Amino acid sequence: MINDFDITNPVGAVASFLGFDLLSLIALAAIVIIGLPHGAFDGAVALALGYGKDLKSMLVFMVSYLSIAALVVLFWLEFPELSLTVFLGISILHFGLGDSQPGSLVQRGIQIIAHGGTVIILISLLNWTEVELIFDTLIGEKSVFLQLIIVVCGYLMVGVLASYFILAYLRPKLRVRLAELVILAILFGLVPPLVAFSLYFCGVHTPRHLTRVWHAIDKGGRDRAKMLTLALVFTLASWVAGGFSLWLVSTGETIDKAILRVVFIGLAALTVPHIVLVDGMFRRSRQPFKV
Repeated sequence: MINDFDITNPVGAVASFLGFDLLSLIALAAIVIIGLPHGAFDGAVALALGYGKDLKSMLVFMVSYLSIAALVVLFWLEFPELSLTVFLGISILHFGLGDSQPGSLVQRGIQIIAHGGTVIILISLLNWTEVELIFDTLIGEKSVFLQLIIVVCGYLMVGVLASYFILAYLRPKLRVRLAELVILAILFGLVPPLVAFSLYFCGVHTPRHLTRVWHAIDKGGRDRAKMLTLALVFTLASWVAGGFSLWLVSTGETIDKAILRVVFIGLAALTVPHIVLVDGMFRRSRQPFKV
């Protein structure tokens, strides 16, 4: 994996040293540098929900948030296959909620599964050989069970997507998001899986989430400078924690596997409290389901 450093192509040489192709290395960097900070705005979300009125309430929020993240890591280390399966499932719901439009419970459900499933299930099915290697790295072994679940979900997605096309035909407002989904699906089939996920996570999910949070901040007339400072602190803390974790797990593992484990287990650890806050509290307070 370690090659002579090519001074004429330093980025490519670094990618080769780390065991990734250049595009995948850029994708991982984008996830860490662009994608993860969107979760750092959870402090701003907490302020928007009324936390942080004093130091005590903000400390309670931060301790609760970090405790959930730590429990996720411990659970993953003890039950990796179950943790990865659950993480993929809640990621489908989280991404789907972020991309779906208001509507009835059934209409919203179709959109959630279509959008979230396209990101998780379609990327996996289109690039299974590479995705399987990533999954093997994350859980330390091959998972026939997880492969079966993804294949079954792939068949279910056919019906969901067909329903989404019908729904978009009946509701013209949904056609823009459906077109976005089709374009993403095409892109997912043209690039490696890490690049595909990064394109969505950094190019669609993160900007959409930050726009909604910023709109809520503006609407509430809250202190923007305070929220940006808090987001910066959370971002730097996540990078420091990631670097420390990489140092801990790199012993006995190749650097490429260590990076994958740190990035995605760390992403899972931050995603769970992020979902509790954003989907369980923030989003529901502004966009409830209609029955």
